[in-house]
Amino acid sequence: MLAKTFEPNILTRRTEPFLPARVDAVMEEITIGNDLSPEERGKVEGVLREFADCFALSMSEVTPVEGAAHKLNIPEGSTFRTKVNQRPLSVPQREYFNGVIDKMLDAGIIAPISHRDVK
Repeated sequence: MLAKTFEPNILTRRTEPFLPARVDAVMEEITIGNDLSPEERGKVEGVLREFADCFALSMSEVTPVEGAAHKLNIPEGSTFRTKVNQRPLSVPQREYFNGVIDKMLDAGIIAPISHRDVK
């Protein structure tokens, strides 16, 4: 099952991150433990509402972090197979992954490349 889908009018993290409907949707997605006193719970909810702009409700709200870099610590001289066979996916797995990939493409998180560029 794909992640919850939200109405486009509340996906306003880039333009109106503190839109009340958006903040309410963020709060609905967060689970706060039952081990807090009412006062502690109120403080936690206040902090979450104050920083609601830090939460993405969908992949389309994920923004790049400037200056962030990812490095794989691969020992020098390591070699990898150049032909990797994809394992077969069940129908539910394929539907799930295709849906996630479509959302990532739509959000600009990933981009298609030519098979010639895979090395």
